[in-house]
Amino acid sequence: MYKIDKLKEAFFLSDSVNAACAWHPRSNGNTAFEKKFTTGELPIEPNRYRLVWGRFCPWATPVAILIDLMGLDKVISKAAIYDLRHAGIDDDWFFGAGDHDQDPVLKTSRLSENYRKTDPDFNERPTIPALVDVTTGKVVSTSSDELMNELSTAWQAYFAPDAPDIFPNDQSEAILEMNHFIVDDLTAIPGQISSVTSQAAYEKLYQQYFDRLDWLEGRLSNNRFLLGDKLTQPDIRLFVDLVRFDAVFYFKDKLNKQRLDDYPNLWRYARDCYQIPAFRNNTDFQAIKAHFFKISDNPVDSLDRVMPLGPDENRWSAY
Repeated sequence: MYKIDKLKEAFFLSDSVNAACAWHPRSNGNTAFEKKFTTGELPIEPNRYRLVWGRFCPWATPVAILIDLMGLDKVISKAAIYDLRHAGIDDDWFFGAGDHDQDPVLKTSRLSENYRKTDPDFNERPTIPALVDVTTGKVVSTSSDELMNELSTAWQAYFAPDAPDIFPNDQSEAILEMNHFIVDDLTAIPGQISSVTSQAAYEKLYQQYFDRLDWLEGRLSNNRFLLGDKLTQPDIRLFVDLVRFDAVFYFKDKLNKQRLDDYPNLWRYARDCYQIPAFRNNTDFQAIKAHFFKISDNPVDSLDRVMPLGPDENRWSAY
């Protein structure tokens, strides 16, 4: 029970941080989208749930990686949404390039349809990650943090025999603390920068971001992974941020003090993680760039929506 109690503390801690990200759910107090396995609200049953995620999304991708890493892909399916907004529609996600392309399992074409199966009065922008109960088509959980932590603990009976212990009991506090650092000082910053209205606000966030990267660079000088020689849950979160740093955040969010390969330890660490199949197979550089630069499938009519050709993806494999 110690681990579950600590997870509950972390959930309350993270809500205000994640609200800054446009892809992360804003429940507005609607608990219909906040059900949990650890409280018994959701039954733990194989082949009952489907994760709706985005290849571009820094909040949803960690959950997709975790599912594959732990072998839960055998009991929880995944559906990646279309990477771009549809022309003229910025308040919904689609399962394909066409307006009526359906997910083969959920039989819906828009994610909002599954949100309204849960709450018929739902009229906000649906967000990812979204865990859907395939028996009802209802979205039952929309918190990146809760899904990461609950899948790490409540679904242990379905882990693959060779799955790593990414949430060991003796490191629970260190894991939650590291998660908080990463979410607060890295994952949430680009979303916050995109809405600043002053030079001072931008500079404060810029400094916060690079102070944390400097701290992590020093930490990894003696460790293979964040908490030692073994992979733990925070490594999934950090990797997802680092993958997007050079490709998007360096340019689009003016986080340009240094590039990732200017940090020898972080660059070594990121490429080391990339060699793990669950990390590499859920990393799509083209989808990331398409979403953040092109944004929608409207015709490209300005330089800021042109997809950059670099950085060279081959550098991640030349290791």
